Amino acid sequence: MTHTIQVCIRCNFTKTAEEKDGKRGGAELYERLTKKIAAWPLRDRFAVEQTRCMGACGNACVVAFQAPGKVSWIFGNLNPRFAIPGILEFAEKYYADEKGMVAYADRPADLAAGLIARLHPPGTKPSKAQAIAAGLEPGGDCGS
Repeated sequence: MTHTIQVCIRCNFTKTAEEKDGKRGGAELYERLTKKIAAWPLRDRFAVEQTRCMGACGNACVVAFQAPGKVSWIFGNLNPRFAIPGILEFAEKYYADEKGMVAYADRPADLAAGLIARLHPPGTKPSKAQAIAAGLEPGGDCGS
């Protein structure tokens, strides 16, 4: 496995509710994702890992995408009962790009709205012109 999706299992269900049906949102998201990924074509390319905190506690349900030499992404405020299709769609696009770049317009809506951070691998960073051309900085402003 060359790629990782990390899920914070301590995340609240929503910004205002820690749990629903006795379960934290992050724990439910992790359970649903691990079940769904079992039949996913890229299951052998991605590890799904749980973590106890990503330090983004002001956001509900946080996930991160990581791979060696690629940009890392952190998204939050995901609904654990509806976010799985968007997570897998983003993962496919992330896997397909050698640098892990996924343009704003190509991100599923819930992930695009929930972007917390995009971290470049140490020692790398696209130029502003490359970022704009890739749709990572709409109109030249970060906004992505």
